Amino acid sequence: MEGGLLNRGKVCSECGSKETRTGEFKGYGALFKKKAMIKCSEVDACFCINCGLILSLKVRNPEKFL
Repeated sequence: MEGGLLNRGKVCSECGSKETRTGEFKGYGALFKKKAMIKCSEVDACFCINCGLILSLKVRNPEKFL
């Protein structure tokens, strides 16, 4: 996970904090291609450590959906 790139320079629109962290959705939180359960990718999330607002989501391996 490229956590530093995902949260670099983010400011929370909810509380104004610049304290962000990254996490990931895995398993049932993964993004699946419609009608093809085999093709999936984890989703990385950048969130505010102060209030919990999710600032951005990014599919880790978008090439799996081509």
